[in-house]
Amino acid sequence: MKKRIFLVAMLAVALSGFAQKRNVSRAEDKLYEPTESNLRSAQVDIEAAMKDPTTSEEAKTYYVAGKVYYKFYEEEERKCLDAKEKERLGMTVTQRCSQEVKDNYLVKAIDAFAKAALLDELPNEKGKVNLKYSKEIKKNLEQYSQYLIREGINNYSENEFKKAVALWAKYFEMPSYPILKTSGLDKDSTYNQIKYYAVLAARNIPELKQQTIQYMEDLKKARYEELPMFQWLYEEYSAAGDTAKFVKTLQEGLRRFPTDKFMTGNLINYYIYSNKVNEAIAYLDDAIKSDPKNSQYYAVKGNLLLNSKKDYDAAIAEYNKAKDLDPSNALALAGLGLIYVTKAEEISNNANDISDNKKYNAEMQRAKAEFEKALPFLEKARTLKADDVDNLRVLSAAYLRLNRGSDYDRINAEIKALGY
Repeated sequence: MKKRIFLVAMLAVALSGFAQKRNVSRAEDKLYEPTESNLRSAQVDIEAAMKDPTTSEEAKTYYVAGKVYYKFYEEEERKCLDAKEKERLGMTVTQRCSQEVKDNYLVKAIDAFAKAALLDELPNEKGKVNLKYSKEIKKNLEQYSQYLIREGINNYSENEFKKAVALWAKYFEMPSYPILKTSGLDKDSTYNQIKYYAVLAARNIPELKQQTIQYMEDLKKARYEELPMFQWLYEEYSAAGDTAKFVKTLQEGLRRFPTDKFMTGNLINYYIYSNKVNEAIAYLDDAIKSDPKNSQYYAVKGNLLLNSKKDYDAAIAEYNKAKDLDPSNALALAGLGLIYVTKAEEISNNANDISDNKKYNAEMQRAKAEFEKALPFLEKARTLKADDVDNLRVLSAAYLRLNRGSDYDRINAEIKALGY
């Protein structure tokens, strides 16, 4: 009795396997007349074979699946072309196509062919590899890679950025397929161009941030659109609060593009706000060597020498260089005015300790002269940058110490008008 049950079970398995093999053949046969009903029926047949243990690990199953799925894609593309032609001729379009259907079946076809290729390369029971489908599969996959590009562009043009990135991500994945390792897809100039577009698309999608950063790093390494990659990577790392990475990116970027003002400015600002004055000055000196006619570099260096080093003479020298290059450099003018006011305040404060009235008056006259020196610089900076409240406050203090009440009131009114 047990033997009979065993034989019946074995017969059932054999019949099931035979049925699934027939499904594969039937699905393939239906492609010769790809009506909509035939394609739907072929999909049912082949997907049943893909799930059944007797046929789920056979190359032919996935080879036929790839053909079925591609035929769906091809038929949908035909609908699109027909609709476009009818629109061009002013005819009524009765059958619209679906971009989503095209995208889905194209990816399904690629996945099926990729698996078929892996199975086709497995040795048989005698240990020999007998390639049946690989040549055609390789040809198909190389062709379909170009369709991924095209359909991604179609989605991108409709602002379907996430869908475009998904298709292009599949395209970027394809060079890793063993069957395509000699195809050179990733060496083609188009590869990096599409990755650049993928960056543009992915930057619109917050949940794709890590993917965006990876693509940027890839392009930076490939030296494709390298300068914007450095700049955008800095922005991404800065927004994420990853100081180590954004500083490294700026430093590496400046080694590649030593005259780039974006990276120079941001790196110097980082060192300034981190109170790393010596590093900031070192990068400013490098920037000045690369761009000696940039007045702003001298003005910023003057600020550092003034505020952090308290080296008035060196600061004045840098501010004057900035002013000579650009007489309208408000930062340099305000800095010069601030130095003279600061020196005047120091003279005044020190004079308070002098008991000799004659010497005291002499020092106060010297302080007054410094205040007077400051005024032209501060006033010119004010006309150039009327909303610089720090400069206005220094100017207000100078007029107060010079007992010029009407000017003091005028500047204070401007400060109040700015909301301070």
